[in-house]
Amino acid sequence: MGISRKKALERGQQLIERPRGALELNLFHGKRGLTVRHQGKVIARTHSSRIGRILAPFVAEALGVELPKIGSAVEAVASSGVIYRVLSISSLDLRQAEARELLTYLLEEAAAMRHFGAQQIV
Repeated sequence: MGISRKKALERGQQLIERPRGALELNLFHGKRGLTVRHQGKVIARTHSSRIGRILAPFVAEALGVELPKIGSAVEAVASSGVIYRVLSISSLDLRQAEARELLTYLLEEAAAMRHFGAQQIV
């Protein structure tokens, strides 16, 4: 039995309580939707519903990776700040106009954070 979105978000919130610069993540795109894991534990998920299928590529984009094909996974490394944006994106209801505006803002913030982090590593 899989973990609920609510429980996954609770784990995600616990993960970002202590800010960290680099957390390894695994994105698995299955028939039931997109699952984001850290150390094997689900921290975010989108369902295979219409809204979930629309959100999945944006979750991957926020992490700076491409959405894997169904049945595949991809690894990503992100700061807790970027993960915060991923958790927010995975919870949006895009049927609301405000959510689409917020999505744009969250994606821009995540990209800026990834860019800033890459400059710090050099």
